[in-house]
Amino acid sequence: MDYGLLAIGIALLLVSYLVAVKKQTWLLAGFNEKMIKNKSLLGKVTGGTFFCR
Repeated sequence: MDYGLLAIGIALLLVSYLVAVKKQTWLLAGFNEKMIKNKSLLGKVTGGTFFCR
């Protein structure tokens, strides 16, 4: 078992949980926060996409 891949998987699950459930959108890179009108929807879509897979 490759423990490095396991650690990366757990880290991705943690980040996606924080974005989807806790609405920590500051963890997302590459978007302008001033342009986003509904941060709750952004967190739900991006975090939920990774968390549910």
